Amino acid sequence: MGLRIQNNIAAMNAQKQLNISNAGLTKSLERLSSGYRINRAADDAAGLAISQSFRAEIASFKVASRNVSEANSLLQVAEGSLDQMGNILTRLKELATQAASGNAADNIEKINAEANELVEEFDRIATSTEYAGRALLTGDLAAGSMTGAVADASHAADATTTAGSDDYWFGITSSVGVSSISGGINDAVAALADDDNEWTIAATAATTVSVTSGGMSFTGTIAANVLTIAGMGEDGGDIEIAADTLVTGTVDGQTLTFNNLGLSTVDVESSAAEGTYTFSTSDDNIVLTHSDGTNQSVAAAAGETLNFDNLGISFDLGSEWGANELDGLTITVSGTSGSSMAFQIGSLNEEDNRLSVSLADAQASAFSLEADMLNTQDNAQDALDTIDSAISSLTEQRGNIGAYMNRLEYASANLETVIENVQSAESVIRDVDMAAEMTEFTKNQILMQAGTSMLAQANMAPQSVLSLLG
Repeated sequence: MGLRIQNNIAAMNAQKQLNISNAGLTKSLERLSSGYRINRAADDAAGLAISQSFRAEIASFKVASRNVSEANSLLQVAEGSLDQMGNILTRLKELATQAASGNAADNIEKINAEANELVEEFDRIATSTEYAGRALLTGDLAAGSMTGAVADASHAADATTTAGSDDYWFGITSSVGVSSISGGINDAVAALADDDNEWTIAATAATTVSVTSGGMSFTGTIAANVLTIAGMGEDGGDIEIAADTLVTGTVDGQTLTFNNLGLSTVDVESSAAEGTYTFSTSDDNIVLTHSDGTNQSVAAAAGETLNFDNLGISFDLGSEWGANELDGLTITVSGTSGSSMAFQIGSLNEEDNRLSVSLADAQASAFSLEADMLNTQDNAQDALDTIDSAISSLTEQRGNIGAYMNRLEYASANLETVIENVQSAESVIRDVDMAAEMTEFTKNQILMQAGTSMLAQANMAPQSVLSLLG
């Protein structure tokens, strides 16, 4: 082998190996000092992304756990006040029993005076019970009551019913001027056909018609431009159809066609606002738009329940549903939405990650408690029923709070388990195995020492050329 002094290949190789050992030693020092296997994206890009997601979830779960604790504290405040209010009702029951008896005589004024003070204190406790500045027992946190009616505005007539039932809604096309329909229209049509259904109307007498459908025949009568079909409505009741041109002499051969829209079990109780919600279809999605322009799009799934979470509306979509069949359908919602308090007990923006707590109005007026309830014997006797009802309602409220608290206890225990398990998963990915890394560190340390020594030897090797020059 030739001797060279311009390029010391052996030294270069020794330096390369020394650099590798130094890099390994540096990384081991970083991991041992930080306790993490991943300190930067370059260490493990995929692992960093996964563990960072876990970290965010863990942080969110910890806050959710605090939310549960605060929710429990809020309920304890409310329940404590209701406990004392229950004691007041017990004393009122005592006084009412005393005042209702004829032996109360002149003492009834004193009894009534004490009762008035107790009613005032009952009301004061209700109005002054707060948590973080928010009144708990004044009805501000009571769930609202929203109701809705469904109507098909795109057809000649509207088939309407109360939302929340299991009825199906049908679009109506007609060869007569149908203006409105009342009665059990949905049950009647559903009993005749699962899909579309056509009724044929034929005159039989001056004010009598026959209505034929699906091999079944019903008798109808016409009076004041209203067609009444007996026995075809809900539970054997009648159906009334108001028609602008439905008169004797022109009715013969007319038809009413009902198209099953496949919509049922509409739930608007959690609706965000009153107003009209209109259906439309976009590709494979159903879009529900509020009259104020707010809308939400949900993928249509025949035979499934569709949840429009942002709008607080859900309904079942029948298996026979077809595209565009709901276009123009409207849901008119009215009532009070309420403002029950929702506690975030999970990390996602989903309904099952929240717990809504509703606290009913516990003011004296909500229980029909008022001044001078015991000012006469007759009033005191009536007050016995009022107070019994108040005790029952207050006990129910306390029971509801107890149920919430028990649920929160389970939610808290579940969150602790989830945090532990997710933390463990994050630790497996991101934390360093100290024993294994110490072994790696020792190896790299020895290699550094050996590499330094060998580099020194390699640098000395070219000096043997000097012996040739002597």
